Amino acid sequence: MTSPATKKYLDGLNKSLPHNYLYAMAGLVLTIYVLHSLGRLKRHVRHLASLNGQSGAHRLFASTSPSIAWLKGHVLYAPMFKYRRATETRIGSRISLGSLPTRLQGLFLFFLVAFNVMACVWQVPWSSPELQVLPILRNRTGTLATANLIPICVLATIKNPLINALEISYDSFNLVHRWMGRLSILQGLAHTLCWMIAKVQKGGWTTVTASFTHSSFIYTGLIATVGFTVIGLQSPKMFRSLAYEFFLHSHIILVAMAFAGLWIHLKQLPQQAMLLAAILIWVVSRLWRLATTIYRSCGHGGSKAVVVALPSGAVKIQLFCARPWKVKNGQTLYLSIPSVGLWTAHPFSVAWGDTGSGLTGGDVDSVESNHGGLADDKIPIFAVREVGHTKETDGTIHLIVKRQTGFTRKLFEKAQEQRFSRVTLNAYIEGPYGHEKSMASFGTVLLFASGVGITHQMLYVKELVQGFADGTVATQQITLVWVVPDAECLEWVRAWMSEILGMEKRREVLKVFLYITRSSPVRGDFRSSANVRICRGRPNVADIILAEARERTGAMAVSVCASGSLSDHVRQATRLAIGQGVNASFAEEGFGW
Repeated sequence: MTSPATKKYLDGLNKSLPHNYLYAMAGLVLTIYVLHSLGRLKRHVRHLASLNGQSGAHRLFASTSPSIAWLKGHVLYAPMFKYRRATETRIGSRISLGSLPTRLQGLFLFFLVAFNVMACVWQVPWSSPELQVLPILRNRTGTLATANLIPICVLATIKNPLINALEISYDSFNLVHRWMGRLSILQGLAHTLCWMIAKVQKGGWTTVTASFTHSSFIYTGLIATVGFTVIGLQSPKMFRSLAYEFFLHSHIILVAMAFAGLWIHLKQLPQQAMLLAAILIWVVSRLWRLATTIYRSCGHGGSKAVVVALPSGAVKIQLFCARPWKVKNGQTLYLSIPSVGLWTAHPFSVAWGDTGSGLTGGDVDSVESNHGGLADDKIPIFAVREVGHTKETDGTIHLIVKRQTGFTRKLFEKAQEQRFSRVTLNAYIEGPYGHEKSMASFGTVLLFASGVGITHQMLYVKELVQGFADGTVATQQITLVWVVPDAECLEWVRAWMSEILGMEKRREVLKVFLYITRSSPVRGDFRSSANVRICRGRPNVADIILAEARERTGAMAVSVCASGSLSDHVRQATRLAIGQGVNASFAEEGFGW
C-alpha cells in the first residue's frame, strides 16, 4: 500500500522529472556547442598557421595522436557494423527500407531510448497494488510524451538554428526527430493503456465506452493518441519513399489534429505549458518558411525557372530569383514549380551561382576524343571561357536534377517537349539552407561524387582554387573524383568545369579524375592530360585515398556526395587512412531525405 507521503512525493516527481529531462537536453546541446566551438578555434588556428604553404605548419598538422585516430575510426566516422552505412536496403526498385545510422548516431539513439525508459519507470512502486501503480505510470508517461514534443518540433524544422550552431546536418537532426517521435508515441500509448486498464478493472468496458462518448477530456486525448499513432505508422522509410508528397501533407494535417486534441485534453493542467511551447515552435517555423518563400519568390516580376534538358536523363534549372542571395558551398534550396507539381516542394543542392565576374586568366587541359562525341575531335571536353565573358545574368542560381519519379520525371518530360529550346516556368524558391563547411584549413582536400552528387562539390572546388590563387587558404592539393555512368554526363557541368580549369594557378593545385563506368562506343576512348584524367570502370577508392594520404600536405579532408556504395567505400578508406595516423576529417552529404 502506497502511503500518502509516498504518493505526494511521486506526484511531485512526475511534475519535476520532465523539466529536469529538458534541462538535461539543453545541457547536452550546450556541451556539444562548446566542443564544436573549440573545433572551430582549432581549425582557425590551423588555417592561419598554414597559410602560404608553410611546410613546418603542414607537417605539424599532418598526423594525429593514436587516441584521436581511434576515436575517429571507431566512433565518429564508423558505420554501425562493418562498413555498410549509406547503402540502402531495398525491396525492388521503388521500396526503400532506409540505411543504417553511424555508430555515433546509434550510440546516441541507444542512450536516448534508455534514458526515456529509465525516466518512465524510475521509482515507480511496482510492489504496490496494480490500481495504485497504473495512475503513477500513466501520469509519468503522459508528461514525458508531452515534454518530448518540444525537442521533436525543434528537430523537425530546417529552420533549426542548431544546424549551424552545432555543425550537425539536417539529416542527422531528422533522424533523431523520427526516433524521438516514436518514443513520444510509445509513451502516449502507454499513457492511454494505463488509463484504460485501470478503467476496465474498476468498471468494465462499458465505463471506457462511456468515457469516450461523454468526456471531452477523454475523447480529445484519444484523438491525440490516434493522430500521433498514425504519424508513427507512416514514419518508416518504406512508406515515405512510396508517396512522399502524400506523407508530407498528411503529416502536417495529423500533427495539427493531434495538437488540437492534446490542447483540449491538457486544459488547465501544468503540462499544457510544454505543449504550448511545442505548438509555438511548430507554427512559427512553418510561418517562417512561408515568409521565406514569399520573400524569395514574389516581387520584381517573381522568380522564374528556365529548364533545359540534358543528356542521360537530367535537366539543368537556371533560377532567376526575385531576391537572390550570395551563393556559397553546401547550400540547398526548396523548389516548387506549380505548373509541374502544385503541392510539391523538393530540396536540391545549389550547383553554381553566377556573380557576373570574368575569369582572371589561366589555361585549360585538353581532353580529346579519338572518335568524336561530346565535341569535335581535338576540341577540349572542358573548354575555357574567354576572359571577361559571361553569358548568364548576375544572381542566377543553377541546379542539376536527375530524373527519378514524380516531380523530377514530370519536369524532365516538360523539358523534353522543348528539346531545342528552353522552357521558362514560374517558380517558388525557399532558401538557402545548409551550412557552409569551410575546408580552407586543410592542406589536402579530396572530393568524391557520383552522378548529380557533383552539384555539391563544384563550389568547393571553385572556392579552394580561387583561395589558392589568392593565398587565402591553406590548401595545397585538391583532388576531385567524379563517377558517372556514361560520357554524356560530362555535359552537365561542362561550362562550370571550363571556368574552373581556366582559373589562375589551377594547374598547381587541382587534379580531376573522371570515371565512366559503362562502355560507351559512341563516345570512344578519351586521352587524358596531366591534371584531368578520363578513366574507364569504377575507381579503386582505397588506392586513391591512401595514395593521396602518402603524398599529403598538412591535414586532409575527405568529402563525398555519392551513391550509397561509393559513399561507404570512401568512408571505409578514410578510416583506414586515419588508422595509419593520418590527420583526416570525413564529411558525407546525402542525396536526399
